[in-house]
Amino acid sequence: MEKANILSVGEIISLDVKKQGINGEGIGYHEQLAVFVPGAIALETVQVEIVDTKPGFAIGRMLSVTKTSEKRVTPPCSYFEKCGGCQMQHIDYAEQLKSKRHLLKQALKRYTTQDPDRIDIRKTIGMKNPFGYRNKAQMPFSNTNFGLALGLYEVNSNRFVQIDECIVQDPVVNAVNKKILTLLTEAKYVAYDHMNREGILLNLITRHMKSTGAVQVTLVVTRKPDGIAAIASKIMHELPQVKSVFLTVNAPKNTSMFGHSIELLQGVPQIEEKIGDYSFKLSPDAFHQLNTDQMLLLYEEIRKAALLTGVERVVDCYSGIGITSILLARQAASVVGIDYAEASVKDAKQNAIANRVKNVVFIQDRVEKALPDLLAKKGVPDVIIFDPPRTGIEDAVIAEVIKAKAPRLVYVSCNPSTLAKNLHDLEAYYNIVYIQPIDMFPHTAGVESLTLLTRKP
Repeated sequence: MEKANILSVGEIISLDVKKQGINGEGIGYHEQLAVFVPGAIALETVQVEIVDTKPGFAIGRMLSVTKTSEKRVTPPCSYFEKCGGCQMQHIDYAEQLKSKRHLLKQALKRYTTQDPDRIDIRKTIGMKNPFGYRNKAQMPFSNTNFGLALGLYEVNSNRFVQIDECIVQDPVVNAVNKKILTLLTEAKYVAYDHMNREGILLNLITRHMKSTGAVQVTLVVTRKPDGIAAIASKIMHELPQVKSVFLTVNAPKNTSMFGHSIELLQGVPQIEEKIGDYSFKLSPDAFHQLNTDQMLLLYEEIRKAALLTGVERVVDCYSGIGITSILLARQAASVVGIDYAEASVKDAKQNAIANRVKNVVFIQDRVEKALPDLLAKKGVPDVIIFDPPRTGIEDAVIAEVIKAKAPRLVYVSCNPSTLAKNLHDLEAYYNIVYIQPIDMFPHTAGVESLTLLTRKP
């Protein structure tokens, strides 16, 4: 039964912060009622104004810190308090890594019957330089008093924050965005205005591959504007690292970034990423890890967990553009990748051919439909790898895995809560060998991890 809320909006309280929450906020308790306070740090005492109440908890706005944590640092980003993109930049980086490991423990304690202190949850693998790591930016346009701008919206609001340079984005991405903004301003293009429903520009998507230096740009618009081909030519002429410029027409209220179709205006249809002696090509709407350096560590951790000797059959669920499948194919007898995204699977098939990997097959379908069919036709694989979206693995897929009795599972997760819920469903049948957190998104509340599970006797 949920605890009745004893606080009211506008009330000011003193709060001892006990821990960090899943969204990076501080969590304290007022007469056993949980209070969530963005910007607060564990072991601090803060003055809080209650801004919202819900059944069982309250949300507060931090007014002041009366007892400061030694882990509090000055955020180096001038947009930190407004932007909301980096929820933990005010916390010492080493402490962020500890906090993310602790969030995994909290999730396991809440959703499973396991004692998290008895599970091998390893130290979070961090970065030497936790800035400039995001190889892709998706930023909305807005019309400001100073002209056309790029930025982000404040959390849970429609207030636009102009951002001239983001310190967690790749410097190449920042430079490309700045130049494109100048070119669009000179061409007198304007952002779509949601109030008067005028304007064209919605978002700018920029992706940079560090291994090749290639940049891919996509303009998201409400309609195809006159003269856009000339703008695309100018972008590629003045920014030689840009290898392709795309255009996608989308509805302003569509939650998906891309419209139904994507038009190549100038350049090549895909850009290239190199990993070791492999080469991978990416379409603009295909999924790719946002942190190049940590991505390489993640694939190495997957390889170690899979423990392949050359005779194993592997199924790679949610396989994206096929990087995991192709990298593991060298050490496996065969690999089957499954993904629902048409663009990703198309890239994956091309990548297998380009890298001359012949023992891998890709299926374009939903995992919950394709996996049962595959198991019925081909039998139980030695290793199943999962890298699902934040919502986790579907119940039907969990049921199929339990039924199939696959001996080894490797689960890559970006959400401790859904990971723990899935582990709860698997824990009667599988042992959790270890969990390895990897900091893919420094200064944010994002927690990436790899879990190795083996079938119980």
